[in-house]
Amino acid sequence: MTFTERLQLFLKKNEKRILSAIIAYILLFGFCYSLYLGSNFRFIDEKDYYTIARNIAFTFQRSLDGIHPSAYHCPGYPFFLSIFLFLGANVIFLRFLNFLALALSVCLLYRILKEEAPGLSGIIGCLLVVCYPVLFYTAGMLYPQTITGTLLLGIVYLSRPPHRSSPPGGEGKNGRVPWIIGLLFGTLILFVPAMVLLLGVFLLWLLFIEKVRIKNAVIIAVLALCMVGCWTLRNYLVFKSFVFVNSNSGLVLLLGNSENTRPNAGVNVDISKYVQEADRLGLNEANRDRYYQKQALEFIRNNKVKAFKLYFLKLWNYFNYRNELGTKAEAARWKDILMLMTWGPLLALFLARLILAGRFKVDRFEGLLILLYLAGAFIHALFLTRIRYRLPFDFLLIMVVAMFLGRGFPITNNRSDESDRYK
Repeated sequence: MTFTERLQLFLKKNEKRILSAIIAYILLFGFCYSLYLGSNFRFIDEKDYYTIARNIAFTFQRSLDGIHPSAYHCPGYPFFLSIFLFLGANVIFLRFLNFLALALSVCLLYRILKEEAPGLSGIIGCLLVVCYPVLFYTAGMLYPQTITGTLLLGIVYLSRPPHRSSPPGGEGKNGRVPWIIGLLFGTLILFVPAMVLLLGVFLLWLLFIEKVRIKNAVIIAVLALCMVGCWTLRNYLVFKSFVFVNSNSGLVLLLGNSENTRPNAGVNVDISKYVQEADRLGLNEANRDRYYQKQALEFIRNNKVKAFKLYFLKLWNYFNYRNELGTKAEAARWKDILMLMTWGPLLALFLARLILAGRFKVDRFEGLLILLYLAGAFIHALFLTRIRYRLPFDFLLIMVVAMFLGRGFPITNNRSDESDRYK
């Protein structure tokens, strides 16, 4: 018996034990890491999310300073945190919530791959998550990306093709699925506003690839947009002007599209002249956001060639293994090396899968994963491309890679036609 065969047999025999060990490791590591990080915040955004959440929990007002209403940052994540703060949670428990979400993501990933992929793809995918430490690092911060990844996996789980148990266009007992997907997508957009563009991509896939009933696509779109619309209406009543979801989208757009923008600069872009002008004009939060957005769009219109080149450089940077951090104290060469060693193989295997698409057929479900992953890159390149923003989509890449590697472990226990799917 070869080493591959012995490894294959070991994984097959101990699959459930390995999964349980992975979940236990995530929770134990998450608890210890949360205790280690304590109540101090390493990044400014962490403190902002926490401050907004506290104000929601104890003053019932979404505000940064506790006095003036605000739409700064996404609304979903601070509201989520506020529920637990109201119930008495501390910062350590809030951090641990991300690890609970990460554990749930692993369970969803395993379940999806067990039903949609050959052989040992499910347990391989879970092991790949463990071997990608940036997911654990980010889960320790008060950032929305970990829970965003869970929401995205939930949508994927419910969006499996019609030959699965819960199709998006399902009838009977599955007729509730479009409503659930709509709710999840609405929540996803409230966590990350740019996901509204992903909703458009997802609906096109449903209509033209899955060919679901238009009624179900409409349910998903209307329910998601109604959820977002309620928050937009709140913003209009507060600011007497239109603010789609949050009031820092214009700032992010300007950081990613100005004369001083560099592909990997992130927030380290000199936009001081715009900030000073907004201060001089005495603009409120909503009007300042609109001003930044206007300046970014003017830059694009007046510098079409440069903006076009910058877009594709940011698109290339989306797949980078390192970022220029605004918080310099958190930058370290060993972190970059570790990221390169863990991210590089995943990206290489993903590219290999795409190159071999002609030899190994890409089915509809795998096509959805690839489409959503690449859509995330094109969407974020409109603004900023950061590793943190990419992480929710990296679960999709991990699933594609796991399915690809699963072909080397041909044990099948999911369906009798596994071997036919890849001919």
